[in-house]
Amino acid sequence: MAYLSVKRIGRFRYFYILKSVRKGARVAPRILEYLGRDPDPVRLKRALRYWRVTVKPRRGGRTG
Repeated sequence: MAYLSVKRIGRFRYFYILKSVRKGARVAPRILEYLGRDPDPVRLKRALRYWRVTVKPRRGGRTG
């Protein structure tokens, strides 16, 4: 199952679509697609649809 990952480094956000893959006894993420730094919404939506990723809203914690 693929999922969207957003990494923050400094003031930039980097978007990846990842998939969990077993390597021996552990689970490691595999990058399916790198979307770059703050991709346009059309490209992001197209990639999420292509990889069949559903984005769930965050529960609790901070917002933003």
